[in-house]
Amino acid sequence: MGKTIELSNYLKLLEEVNNLPEIEKVEIIDPPEDTEADISLRLKLKPNVNRWSVRGKIQKIRWKYSREYEPITLYLEFY
Repeated sequence: MGKTIELSNYLKLLEEVNNLPEIEKVEIIDPPEDTEADISLRLKLKPNVNRWSVRGKIQKIRWKYSREYEPITLYLEFY
């Protein structure tokens, strides 16, 4: 049985991540070969931004749009 997350939830998640003030640029990428993820993102942070703080904010956004038994899986890459 596949995931039943609505496409609109993925779009809302992407929009919220893109609008985080700490992020300079977001790119949707293909995940690495041995990685399964619903969404794979490459993020460029603004100068002097703590990567772990941003990761925590993104995780909160992820859970906001996930279903309890079907969480949206993310692969995040920072540069």
